[in-house]
Amino acid sequence: MSDDPSRPELPGDVTPSESATPSEHAAPAATEPVSTLGEAHAPAGSTAAHTPAGIELGPSGFRAPRWPGRGEVFVAFRDITHVAVEPRAVAIGTSAGVVLMNRAQLGGEPAAREFADAVRERVFALPGGDERRARFERLDEKLRARRPWIAALLVALTGFVFALQALVPGFYEAAIYRPPLLALGEWWRYATAQFLHANLLHLAVNAAASLVAGAFVERSLGRAGALFVTGAAGLGAMFASRYGAYTELLGFSGIAAGFFGALLALEFLAPAEVPASARIPRTILVGAVALQAAIDLLPSLFPAFSAHTAALAHLGGFIAGALAALLARESARGLVLVGAAASVLVASASFGIVARNLLDPSPALERQARVMLTSPLAQNPGALNNLAWEIASSKHPSAHALESAAQLAEAAVRLTGRQEPTVLDTLAEVYFAQGRTQVAVEVIEEAIGLAPGEPYYEEQRKRFTGERAAGDRPESPAEVQPPHAPESDEDGGRDGDLEPPARPGEIDLPPGDEITV
Repeated sequence: MSDDPSRPELPGDVTPSESATPSEHAAPAATEPVSTLGEAHAPAGSTAAHTPAGIELGPSGFRAPRWPGRGEVFVAFRDITHVAVEPRAVAIGTSAGVVLMNRAQLGGEPAAREFADAVRERVFALPGGDERRARFERLDEKLRARRPWIAALLVALTGFVFALQALVPGFYEAAIYRPPLLALGEWWRYATAQFLHANLLHLAVNAAASLVAGAFVERSLGRAGALFVTGAAGLGAMFASRYGAYTELLGFSGIAAGFFGALLALEFLAPAEVPASARIPRTILVGAVALQAAIDLLPSLFPAFSAHTAALAHLGGFIAGALAALLARESARGLVLVGAAASVLVASASFGIVARNLLDPSPALERQARVMLTSPLAQNPGALNNLAWEIASSKHPSAHALESAAQLAEAAVRLTGRQEPTVLDTLAEVYFAQGRTQVAVEVIEEAIGLAPGEPYYEEQRKRFTGERAAGDRPESPAEVQPPHAPESDEDGGRDGDLEPPARPGEIDLPPGDEITV
């Protein structure tokens, strides 16, 4: 009997208790007859031109030097799920792990292939040999596919997006994950934010992890399967992130975590369905996952990494990637193809929306304003102020958008009791953009009265009175404090918790508020 649910029970299979794992196998008893490949005991049909040094084949298995590492490993033929010859090694897949054997130690390529063929023939000679041969042929076909490129494409697209972040004004803001904007129905940010990165180091770390793990996933599941895992992991990462208090979220390490989740699930739950050379030794695979888990769960041990790590995104991506890998079987081919196609369509549509909003931001901003005024954010002066300023300072805002901005700014001024110069400045900017110059001057004079000596507000007044060019917005104040509503005991009263942009850009988020995934 076999207790491995991932592969069909074959006649002659043994349980792990009957066939030890590669790391714990005992050598065969001294009385067991063995044959060195090329001697008289080799199975009929095997060649004997080259004898791999130190490799002995017995009737039940073989033993060989461990690589990398020291000591010997014994593998039972009944436990072997696949054999593959790679440029540097012969990979022997078993239900308990993968054994790598250095081709140089086997005597070079001809001897390595001879050894692999001999092991295959011993496996096929066992009871249920036809089923075993069919499984080997199916896994061989996976390895004959072209070089894996799904992860490489993901990294290349992310690199392109990283360049857009730096070169296209407003691109970052149009694509970043921010809960208030998601609450306004901007669903595409779930997808686009995963292509954004905080810096080159952030991008490089995610790219390295994804290139390695993604290539193994694609060799195991094929291109459609790898795309299916990619989409599922991204969706899982963003879904889990909704339960975290993240101000901003960016990066595709949730997808990288999904690749590792897929590999771990296949390795322990479906090893017989994975080509031997598409498997990572379990100690390395488990060690990599354990390291990331430690970074996520024990931030005090890794302060440099954990300060900007979204553990929930990693967990969601890991679980979704694992489940997707187990679903990506031949019996679920239709589901996999639909999921892969949906992943491409959602990503394409999301960036299409970003491009449209960048070309003509007014409709999107006006829609945001309408939704915000009827949502719980209508009681958040920071959120109201931010959006009003974004509309007023955008290029060629429509009259409808400016009218919505005026409603936002007036509500923010009312919630702050006309005591926040920053919010009054936003209202004055909106009135000025509407052509209501006199009212704009009156409001900015209120801000000057609340912040005497601040040159920014004085220069704003000069813009409004014509003493300074209308398009020459002054430099931002030395320090801008987030607006807060006056304390209230009434239900529904809420402090503003979003920082307004400084003039003319944005103030930096405090350390820890920008979360990188």
